[in-house]
Amino acid sequence: MAFYLFVGLSITLTSCSGEDGKDGDPGESIKGDKGDPGKDGEDGNANVIASDWMQIQWDEAIPTAGTMILEVPELDLIDFVETGGVVMVYFKLRSEEDSFATFALPFMFNSATYSFYTSTSADTGVIVVQAEDPDSQLILDIQNDPDFTLRYVLVPANVADQTGLAENIPPTFEDAKNLLGID
Repeated sequence: MAFYLFVGLSITLTSCSGEDGKDGDPGESIKGDKGDPGKDGEDGNANVIASDWMQIQWDEAIPTAGTMILEVPELDLIDFVETGGVVMVYFKLRSEEDSFATFALPFMFNSATYSFYTSTSADTGVIVVQAEDPDSQLILDIQNDPDFTLRYVLVPANVADQTGLAENIPPTFEDAKNLLGID
């Protein structure tokens, strides 16, 4: 009985299941030399945020001083500043018929001083732009005028470190645009 069991088990384990198809011809195997690695691409600016140019509209103003609050809806400004992000604000003014000049805040123009700071005391952070001109009423004259506009640029800490922004803010928007690849 053990003999028949052994023969039956052997036949079961070694039997074929139908006819297999014919193997095809092996393909040609080509191996080439590994090429030189390509050069690294430029760092992107996907995380850099730039607002549109906006006309100045003072939230608080007297003839010789003004304060404008800029809300930043794109991100949590409190967290952004606390983690080392860089906030830049640029002032653009028409210098000739079709020519504009831009300046990084803080800057002084004639007797007027323009500056900004971030306020993170509220639930959401804001950028506060301030202007003072003790010698004239220019502060009130530049609001709601398309010849005088502001724009903020928010640069995350890692991009600021890579580009050196933490130590050297570009003096004009054109410089920032070229450095960060923004439009």
